[in-house]
Amino acid sequence: MGPLIPELAEVLHGVQRIERTTVNAWDEKHIVDAVKATGRKNLIVTGISTDVCLAFPAMAAMADGFQSYAVIDASGGFSQTQVDMGIVRMQQAGVVPVGYSNVAIEILADNAAPEAEAVYGALGMPFSTLVFGLKQYYSQVGEKEKSGVAA
Repeated sequence: MGPLIPELAEVLHGVQRIERTTVNAWDEKHIVDAVKATGRKNLIVTGISTDVCLAFPAMAAMADGFQSYAVIDASGGFSQTQVDMGIVRMQQAGVVPVGYSNVAIEILADNAAPEAEAVYGALGMPFSTLVFGLKQYYSQVGEKEKSGVAA
């Protein structure tokens, strides 16, 4: 395989890279073992090509009892037809197609979380200003409640 994408290398410090040559990553025992070792049953999957690199492992993981979420807009394709057919095939197998912003916000889960502003900002969503405002508002409400002042 080649070098890791520089943007990923910047944020994946300490994460062991797994080399492979198979078309379907789920065919590599050491990859499946690494996923199973996490103890998680929900997988967020992406790949260079939607119809192969994303679809094959997402569907194979589903067959092994995992719930796969395919990040469509973080994957590519050599033609729109290939992307579309990959999505249809995954949906037929029970894989849930999602967008990268859906994944990030679902993981965030709470707009008042300390990292909310950074998440929305990284997604380029103007909502980040509103989120920061909500955080400030609820912070003030919490302080008033602690001090016994009616909100």
